[in-house]
Amino acid sequence: MVAARHLNTAGVRLVPGVGFASACAAEELEGLIRETLAAARAVLPAQRVAGIEARQLAAPAHKRDSHMLATVARGLELALVFPSAAALTDCDGALRTESARARAVAGVGSAAEAAALAAAGKGARLLLPRRLSPRASCAVAVVETFGEFEEQ
Repeated sequence: MVAARHLNTAGVRLVPGVGFASACAAEELEGLIRETLAAARAVLPAQRVAGIEARQLAAPAHKRDSHMLATVARGLELALVFPSAAALTDCDGALRTESARARAVAGVGSAAEAAALAAAGKGARLLLPRRLSPRASCAVAVVETFGEFEEQ
């Protein structure tokens, strides 16, 4: 008798990444993240929407001490992740936008895009390039979490 093999369900993990000025208010950043995540979900195939999850919010390590960012993450129920400057730089070739300010401050073309990709990890791709508000940027990386075959 041959054992049946079934594929566990696959999902999609979204990781928003942000960059922001010190003058940015929590309401502005949270609104931008919510809008960007909604847009990200809208570009994915309809049949995949049920398997989408966002559990993390990524920002460059130099933003680690931002109380405003911590407040926003709590409000969105997302865990903060702070990729290092080296991890951001490793993603620079995959970025879609270029900001002189981000290049000067974070060493990459887009702090939001690099943070999202670095936090999402291996196999991630940029789903949405950075979107801007007056004092912030937000991008979304996606990684598909493929299931494994199991014998039954």
